[in-house]
Amino acid sequence: MDSDPGKLFIGGISWDTDEERLKKYFGHYGDVVEAVIMRDRATGRARGFGFIVFVVPEIAERVTREKHTIHGRSVEAKRAVRREDQHLPNKVPISIQAPPAPAVLG
Repeated sequence: MDSDPGKLFIGGISWDTDEERLKKYFGHYGDVVEAVIMRDRATGRARGFGFIVFVVPEIAERVTREKHTIHGRSVEAKRAVRREDQHLPNKVPISIQAPPAPAVLG
C-alpha cells in the first residue's frame, strides 16, 4: 500500500478481526478502497494492526477524530506515515563510552 492522503493506520485490532470486518466497520464513514491487516510472515497470525484507505481523504481525517470499537476492542485510527518519513524525535542515540581518565599530574 503506497502513501496516500486517505490512508490510515489502525492499531489495537483484535486477532479475530479480518479485512472484511475492518472494511465493513469503516465503510460506514465512506467508501473504503482497501483494508489490510498485517500478519506475521512465519505464522500468518494477525499482528494487531492494519491499514485502510478511503476514497475521500477528508473522511480519513474525520475518522481520526473519533473513538472506535471493533470486536469489543478499542482501536486507534491515525494517519499512516511512510517508514521513510517516520522520525523518532524523543529518541536520542546513547553513546556508551567510558568516562575520561583523570589527569595525572607529576
